[in-house]
Amino acid sequence: MRYLILVMLFIGSLFLAGCETPNELTIDSSVLETAEITPEEAPMVIDQTPEKMQKRFDPTIQGDDNLELDDIQWARKYEELSIGNNALRETNNELTIENNQLKQQIEAMKNELEQTKKDMTEANEFLGQMHLELNKWKTDVLGFRQEIRQAQQVQIEALAKILRELGAEPMDIPNTSKESSVDAGEPK
Repeated sequence: MRYLILVMLFIGSLFLAGCETPNELTIDSSVLETAEITPEEAPMVIDQTPEKMQKRFDPTIQGDDNLELDDIQWARKYEELSIGNNALRETNNELTIENNQLKQQIEAMKNELEQTKKDMTEANEFLGQMHLELNKWKTDVLGFRQEIRQAQQVQIEALAKILRELGAEPMDIPNTSKESSVDAGEPK
């Protein structure tokens, strides 16, 4: 028991006294001579003073409040960022769903556009045929109208001859050359 008390006192005295480390960095000169050190590879020397070491590991020193505040601030930032991350994920999922829906709509519209192009091509061909038939009909009607006028002119001349033979007063037969020239200007 006595040894235990002595050991405890020894450890306690070491604890109270603290561990002192030399402030100078000792480097073996034989190592320096064998290894050539370039400026980029020079060892980094950190000045560790007992105050810095004590501040680093002693929880009673004033810097702990800042550490706790830093931890709380980091926790809040993490929470905010995780909430933002979740919101961005939800937005991403919504945009992905909307993108897929738009792709489906595009496919439907492409099919509809192809069908519309096909229908328009058929309609254009049909209109072209109808235009040719209309021009043919116009030519036929105008030609038939000319034939009717010529037949009517012949009938009027025959009627005028009959009336003269019966003793009626001579009638002036209208000149149809003016009317026929108007019809000749129309497209056939």
